This record gives sequence, structure tokens and C-alpha cells, in this order.
Amino acid sequence: MRLFETKNLYVRYLKTEDQDAFYDMQSNPNVMRYIKKTMNFEESKKELDRFITYYTEDKTFYNIWAVVESETQRFIGICGVYKNKHSEYEIAYRLRECFWRKGFGQEIAKALISYCFDIMRLPELTAYVAKENVGSICILEKEMKYIEESYAQKENILEQKYKAYREY
Repeated sequence: MRLFETKNLYVRYLKTEDQDAFYDMQSNPNVMRYIKKTMNFEESKKELDRFITYYTEDKTFYNIWAVVESETQRFIGICGVYKNKHSEYEIAYRLRECFWRKGFGQEIAKALISYCFDIMRLPELTAYVAKENVGSICILEKEMKYIEESYAQKENILEQKYKAYREY
């Protein structure tokens, strides 16, 4: 089932069959550089299973979905929205490195924000990005408003916070 589509991509629920491509993304140091440590196959499988489990869990607002290239049906990454530790609706996206620099990050971020506002009816969205992650910052600055920079102690990085508000 497609949750939403763009010109070149569509978003659907993750499936266990995504494991190999998901692992390709999670084990890549360039992809994970600003997010968390790379994962081995077993760690990646556990994370995929956890994301899938959230689809049937009512008590946790955690929606991470597969991003698929329409033309080839290839799994290119993930995107989603979840309630973070500050009770904010935080968006996230991550693409396999072989799909970088094709405009897919911007395309999926814009569509994800629209979906969260128009279909999920969320009032506002937040995104956090490492200050050094220039690619994601360029994407977010086109779609959201810069709020502040702060130190993320757990990750030991400076990060920038962005927000977008639903228009009524």
C-alpha cells in the first residue's frame, strides 16, 4: 500500500524483504555519519523489525516507512515521523548513498511534510540535524524554518533545529 507519492518516488510500509537494502544503508559509514554508529547485519535486522513492529503498536507514535523509486521499484531509503523525547513530532529521512545527489532528499522531505500536515493533521513538525550535515541542512532550509543551534550531549555534536507549522 502506497502512503504517498512524488514525481519519482513513493512511500510504503517497511517489509522484512527490505532487509538487504536496509542493511546496505545502515552499514554505510557515509550514510550514518551524522546519525548513529553503523550497524552489522543483525543490528540492522533488529532495527528494521522494531520499525515494522511499531505499525501495530498503539501506544508509540513512531512511523518510519520505506522510500521506493517508482521507475525501478528499488528501496532507496526511509522517511517518517515520530514523537521524540521532547514530545515533538520529528521528521526523519535517510537515503542509501547510491541515490544521493539526484534530488530525492528534497523531493521526499517536501512530500513527507505535506503528508504529515495534510493527511496526518499534525500541528507542527521539527527536525534536528548535525551542524556539519550540509546536505540535510540545504534540504531543511527550503522546507522549514531555522530555530536554533544547540549541543546534543548524547551524540556529542552541535545540531540545528528546524520547525514547520501547519497552515489552516
